[in-house]
Amino acid sequence: MSHWKFAKAIRENEEFRIEGLNIWNHYWHCVDKKVEVAGPDGGNIYYFKEYQIADSDKTVNFVAGEFSDAKVGVYIKDELREGKL
Repeated sequence: MSHWKFAKAIRENEEFRIEGLNIWNHYWHCVDKKVEVAGPDGGNIYYFKEYQIADSDKTVNFVAGEFSDAKVGVYIKDELREGKL
């Protein structure tokens, strides 16, 4: 099971890069339709989708979904909790 940490709340099409890839410049392939994440304010629980984007050099996964204020919440893998750091 992957652990996810909140990265940022952004407006649609606002540049946001993960490992150098701007998420809006790639097709989002849905990997998992129901990922539980905690909201940045107050810890509200949200169920967002996990997506995967790729270019010729790398593939990255992230979780994203819309908050009630019309911003997109982006979550990235929590490498510390997964013991990779």
